[in-house]
Amino acid sequence: MRKEKVRFDLRQEAYKKMELLHPHQVMLYVSMVGSAIVFLFMIVAFAASRPEATELINHRFPKSFVLSTIVILLSSFCVSRVIPAFEKDDLEELKKWMGLTFLLGLIFSMCQLTGWQELERNGISFSGDRSRVYLYVISGLHVLHMAGVMIFLLASLMHSHKVSKDVVNQLMYTTNPYQKVKLKMLTDFWHFVDVLWVIVFLYFLYTF
Repeated sequence: MRKEKVRFDLRQEAYKKMELLHPHQVMLYVSMVGSAIVFLFMIVAFAASRPEATELINHRFPKSFVLSTIVILLSSFCVSRVIPAFEKDDLEELKKWMGLTFLLGLIFSMCQLTGWQELERNGISFSGDRSRVYLYVISGLHVLHMAGVMIFLLASLMHSHKVSKDVVNQLMYTTNPYQKVKLKMLTDFWHFVDVLWVIVFLYFLYTF
């Protein structure tokens, strides 16, 4: 009876937390689940398409993918400082962390492009067999996710910079609950994209 009561209480608490979520957050989390399923499917398809004696082990793993992983982990730290800065009503610090996150996102994207060039030079071309094409498709799909969240980040950064020039607008910005919701969505999706890449990176590393 006690276990059943605990489970019931936990379910009730979970339902209450869901009810407190903004509809936009619910939509975002649903899309994140959908994206995770797509990536899982792609990785499984990649694994299934590989021949038993795969030739990938004879190629060097792109160093740019290693660098991009370090960069994206740094960006995850930077984006985690966004909401604390907002809660302190410090727009300058908020802009600093969002700017650093955006810059690291650009560096990550450039590293991905360099990684594709390394794959090409190592004889793993996009026009090759299916197992090799999946390397480009999976990493390319991740870059598209990164591009989407970077556009959202850039819009948020420009908006915060605009309101920081006026005291009244700044007060309205920092006291608007929906602004915090948007920043929460930004940080959650950025962390999600980061985790996706780390998983993909580890699998690629295992493959090579």
